[in-house]
Amino acid sequence: MSDVDDFFAERPVPRRRARGAAAGLFVLFGVLVVLAVLAVVADVVTRSLVEQRAAAEIATSTGLDDVAVDVHGVSVLWQIAHGSLDDVTLSSGSAGDPVSFTVDVSDVPTDLEGTSGPVTGTLTADSATVSSLEGIESVGASVALGTDEITYSRSFDPPFIPPVAVDVTATPALVDDGRALDFAPTRASLPDVSVSLDLTPFLGDFAARICVAEQLPPGVVLTSVDVEPDRVQLGLRSDGLPLDSSALAAKGTCG
Repeated sequence: MSDVDDFFAERPVPRRRARGAAAGLFVLFGVLVVLAVLAVVADVVTRSLVEQRAAAEIATSTGLDDVAVDVHGVSVLWQIAHGSLDDVTLSSGSAGDPVSFTVDVSDVPTDLEGTSGPVTGTLTADSATVSSLEGIESVGASVALGTDEITYSRSFDPPFIPPVAVDVTATPALVDDGRALDFAPTRASLPDVSVSLDLTPFLGDFAARICVAEQLPPGVVLTSVDVEPDRVQLGLRSDGLPLDSSALAAKGTCG
């Protein structure tokens, strides 16, 4: 065989290097999987720590110790690196509690300083809680809830006779750009059914307005009011909330 034929002759391909390359790729893939798992675990742990810290800060600022904090988004580590949490949900209570709320807050600074992004939420309260509000107490001694209406007690001073208690049923409506609630009377009656008195001409005297802003941080307004026989649900909105305790402790005003 000539040298030329020997050069072009078939030779077996070495397999050791191929097997080594395959083994290297397998090891690299395994390392990447482990790193991915560790990243997910780290993100879950970080998410939990952030939620715990936020709940502790809220408890310190507001005195509420049963607030659950849920941080949304794909990666909390990525959000922390950018200094802001995209979307956070705060919730407290359940359907059977006297008061419960759910609030969604966007663009929350991770140092919990400055101002958040837009805020939306709902607040639900039973009749006993509504009756205990300062503005409601000034209107009447107690409140009863119905479908799209609320009944409260008022004192009526008719001419020539002593004042009498009157049960007023009214429908609520948002006024003052969501900072207050107006109660427009639809009917009124005397608790003492033995006394007959037509109160229709006096319905306007039983109207009431409650400044809800005085119970909420500045800038928080109502977006809806839903009254049912066992509860009242209020929709809330704010363009942004300051996150320091002194600012959150402040209250809004009505026009």
